[in-house]
Amino acid sequence: MLAVQKSAEHHYLTTIQSLKGHSKNWAVLYFGFSRNLHKKNMGRDVKGIHENLNSMKQKAKIFYNDLQTYVADIPKGFLYLFQDCDVLVLCPYGTDDDKMKVQNLYKFLEKKVNSAHIDFSLMEHELYTFQKLADRKLLSAQQIEAYNVMADQYKTASIPIRRKKRDHPVVQVIEDDRFTLSYASSILNKEYDVVLSRTGEQGIVHYIENAPDIVFIDIHLPGISGHQVLNNIKIVDKDVFAVMLSVDTMKDNIVQAAQTGANNFLKKPFSKERLLNIVRSSPYVQDIALRNSSSASN
Repeated sequence: MLAVQKSAEHHYLTTIQSLKGHSKNWAVLYFGFSRNLHKKNMGRDVKGIHENLNSMKQKAKIFYNDLQTYVADIPKGFLYLFQDCDVLVLCPYGTDDDKMKVQNLYKFLEKKVNSAHIDFSLMEHELYTFQKLADRKLLSAQQIEAYNVMADQYKTASIPIRRKKRDHPVVQVIEDDRFTLSYASSILNKEYDVVLSRTGEQGIVHYIENAPDIVFIDIHLPGISGHQVLNNIKIVDKDVFAVMLSVDTMKDNIVQAAQTGANNFLKKPFSKERLLNIVRSSPYVQDIALRNSSSASN
């Protein structure tokens, strides 16, 4: 059995695609270590993020190494360790003897691992589910990258310093809709440096890397929601100037945006004037304009 850790998400995606029309007699054992991670929500501060990540990585790595021994007598198939620390065994069972080995392995591991974290499935019955899993694993990899960046205390501590030192405003837009992203970019890039993010996980990484003067966050994002994105950003930058985006103005959305700490709310679709006026309302954008004006007059 081939053990795959490097680029496991992409290897799994490629493998699952190749099994279309050939998924009969393939079994899957799935160990969801990341479920603990999401329940803890990575803690409330940077220290909690770092500790939770390290604890989960150690447990998953030990289990993954042990599992390589357990599957040694299963000659074909793949053993994956994903970046979010979930472990997956994908193996064929061409004969009754092979099928018995897989079933016995499942029964053995069920006793060693909390039953809430282990699943056994036959690929031919749930191919679509495992195809969707490939998409979720790619998204989870982005989430782990975001957590790792959040845990970099030196980088997060420099956010206000980097923002104050620049002489040209940076605007970030976190939005999964291509039209809205393109429309906003075409308006903003004439006056500002623009950072575009397609997912919330990617948006967190881009925020920490670029320290924007204002960030627009769509509420309804794939993966983690816009509210969760802002919560995570506020962990590393309590002074973030954030504007929530949404196609609706339901009271619950507006109230939750305010409770999360958003500075404003912008309904989609929006006009050029409305977008630019909100950007100019950011105190960081105003500060840069004031400093540039003072420099020009001297």
